[in-house]
Amino acid sequence: MVDQIEKKPKKTWTHNADNRERLIAAGYAILAEKGIEATTVKKIAEAAGVSPGLFHYYFKSKDELLLAVLYEAGGRFKERMAENLEAAFAAQGFAGAATAKLQVVSRGDPTWYRLRYELYALGLRKPEFLPEVGKFLAKIRVEIARTIMEFTGMEEERAKAASALLLAISDGLALQQIAQPDLDLSASYDLMKQLLASQSPGER
Repeated sequence: MVDQIEKKPKKTWTHNADNRERLIAAGYAILAEKGIEATTVKKIAEAAGVSPGLFHYYFKSKDELLLAVLYEAGGRFKERMAENLEAAFAAQGFAGAATAKLQVVSRGDPTWYRLRYELYALGLRKPEFLPEVGKFLAKIRVEIARTIMEFTGMEEERAKAASALLLAISDGLALQQIAQPDLDLSASYDLMKQLLASQSPGER
């Protein structure tokens, strides 16, 4: 007897080159909106148009995806910070240009900071994941220190110390801005500018 039931073709999933990028893009949107605890692998995979099984081909867990999302977003944040910085430096000095740029970019991209706070909270909840948070923060400090040295000629150890301080200040100011969108932090950024200028050989 011939089987009259029409069988649906099986959906096949392939490891396309852009699958990882689509998962990262979906993770960026969903993790920022819902947070890591409320986000499921199924939802991320669905938004990316791949199977949950394929998610695990690229990432061991949501935690690993969050890190990948942040490294990817960090690259874009760095590019936005670097845009026209040299021209602004010539007009305002490095301290003025850098803090003004940081204020504009941090206010215009709260998602980048929300995702960072998700990572920090994750590290505090999971001590085994804390070293990954440390590596992420170390990468940011290195980038900040390198930029400071490039534009100001500040010696390396002082630039490293300044980078840790600036990272803490900028993260804290961004969190306050997210919590209170109408809060005017101009005076605080101005103080940060003065602090950076006081440590820069060419701007004292």
